[in-house]
Amino acid sequence: MTVNSMSFFIFFLGMALVYYLPFLKKYQWMVLLAASCLFYYFAGAETFLYLILATAATHCAALALDRLNLRQEAWNAEQKGHCTKDEAERFKAGIKAGKRRILVLDVMVTVGILAFVKYGDFIVENVNRIPGVKAGLGLTPLNLIIPLGISYYTLQSIGYVMDVSKGKVRAEKNILKTSLFLVYFPQITQGPIGRFPQLAPQLFGSHAFCWRDFSFGFQRVLWGFFKKTVISERMSPFVDEIFLDYGQYGGFTLLLGCIYFSVQAYMDFSAYMDIVAGFSQVLGIHLEENFRRPFFSQSLAEYWRRWHISLSSWFRDYVFYPLSLSSRAVKLSRLGRKFLPAKLAKLVPSVYAMLFVWFATGLWHDASWRYICWGVANGVIMISSLCLSDVFQGWKDRLHITEKNPVWNMVRIVRTFLLISLLKVFPAAMDLGGTVGILKKIFTDFHLSFSYQAWFPGLEVSHLAYILFGLLLCLLIGIWQERKGSVREGLETKPFVLRWCLYAVVLCAILSIGALGSDLSGGFEYAQY
Repeated sequence: MTVNSMSFFIFFLGMALVYYLPFLKKYQWMVLLAASCLFYYFAGAETFLYLILATAATHCAALALDRLNLRQEAWNAEQKGHCTKDEAERFKAGIKAGKRRILVLDVMVTVGILAFVKYGDFIVENVNRIPGVKAGLGLTPLNLIIPLGISYYTLQSIGYVMDVSKGKVRAEKNILKTSLFLVYFPQITQGPIGRFPQLAPQLFGSHAFCWRDFSFGFQRVLWGFFKKTVISERMSPFVDEIFLDYGQYGGFTLLLGCIYFSVQAYMDFSAYMDIVAGFSQVLGIHLEENFRRPFFSQSLAEYWRRWHISLSSWFRDYVFYPLSLSSRAVKLSRLGRKFLPAKLAKLVPSVYAMLFVWFATGLWHDASWRYICWGVANGVIMISSLCLSDVFQGWKDRLHITEKNPVWNMVRIVRTFLLISLLKVFPAAMDLGGTVGILKKIFTDFHLSFSYQAWFPGLEVSHLAYILFGLLLCLLIGIWQERKGSVREGLETKPFVLRWCLYAVVLCAILSIGALGSDLSGGFEYAQY
């Protein structure tokens, strides 16, 4: 059961009716928990075991860290001015060491589960490739089924525990509420990765039915279905065809395939987020925005501030900052000052942290070398841009180019989009060998062609018309949002009849030109992560 299926519509409608029963207002979180467990089961969960283990570890670690925070607060209140500096330092060191042990143990359990089920076969496969190892050890593939949503709820649980450790939030005493935070449907299958301070009060609180939330949520669900059925589902077959049999196409078509895949992946992933956010808003729950018009970005770094925002911000807050401020980063910075110019030496901690973050980001997406290389490639490009920023600024000064120059900004947007699309060759290919083969053809067998087959191989003209109509509408709405803000806020000022007539038109477009299967449309690509 996916969030864009008819079965989910029926499931959600029944749950929402129960959710808003007046006598259950204080127990709405229980309704959400029960619904989330049912959804997780019917969405294809093979087992709850890993989720239960991760929840138990998260809850126990948060409680233990919270007790240490309270102990430190009590000691500070009681001993202030009554202890020596050495005593205070020893006490703080003891608390810090205790927190470190708890965090390490929690990460070992939660990340250990993720590593075992998601990366076990990848490790076995690569160990067996070492000369002499396969014959000597004979490691057998585990062939484990990856639990639904494990990559998402693992990061969410670690973020919560680290926030408790830093004293940003108090630990939740009720393990069932902790479970709801991790398993809230349908966020669990594909994000966004929630933060406890923002999401938990909404999940645990009471919500009265709000017509504005219902209207806004309904609009967003419709918009998500439009992007999914009219654009993503119609693009998916011919994009897949390009990369499944890339050998028969020239470099020009393969480059176009990378561009098409970039657009199709965005439409698919952002459509899911629109649907999820819309359904949640009907329940009075406002999820974190996960996309902010990423194709308007003028640099790769800006793109990652606009694309999959919850993942990018998670790695920034819980990995990049701690690593760049760590003692090891400081040591590397000192070493860099001996061999590098002063400006570059200052960047050493950031470079060190960025390389690790992007390696981890690639590995998080999938246990494969092509995703690891994709992550490292993103990191290398951004590190290069960071190190060469003064050189680029010098060129712009000599050419009298300012940041307000619209032509220059458009060039940057196009350049960034092409770079993003070219990087999509890593996830688009079936394996790293395919990636190398596609890149080789793009750079050595590139011949511009104006034939329809070279531009849109295997795509019917009528389907192309539907896709172009959808993309044009998305572009116009994106420009409106970039310049004037929320489209939904603007619609709210229009007459009631006009608004609902517009909704009806969008619904008719979905039903008439959308690619609808037996269960509305296909699943979502990012659910596999």
